[in-house]
Amino acid sequence: MAMRKKSQKTNSFQIIKDYWNGNFSLGKSFWIGFIVIGSIISVPAFIYTDSYIDTLGNTGLMGLFLYFIILYSYLILAYVGTWRSASNYKPKKDQWSWGTIAKVYIVLSAIRALVELFI
Repeated sequence: MAMRKKSQKTNSFQIIKDYWNGNFSLGKSFWIGFIVIGSIISVPAFIYTDSYIDTLGNTGLMGLFLYFIILYSYLILAYVGTWRSASNYKPKKDQWSWGTIAKVYIVLSAIRALVELFI
């Protein structure tokens, strides 16, 4: 039983490492890692308003702080991993460069995120 848990931890770490290095296909990195999982993990951030945060006690604020650490850690992983997957993408002859399109989307998404952070 202990061997299985260690193997699962190793597999999870290897998946994160492979994603970070851009070893997943562009389709999986962009659509699953960046869009789907990124959207799901970001949903609570849209729920928290200033008036809601003002009502939280110390425990709630610590939970919120932990959530934002996890959120931004994942977003950094998603941005870097998807960017590297896009860099590794080799289009077929006479095919659009989906890697370049993904990079443009990532840059626009990062700009939007920064603007929302400071407004």
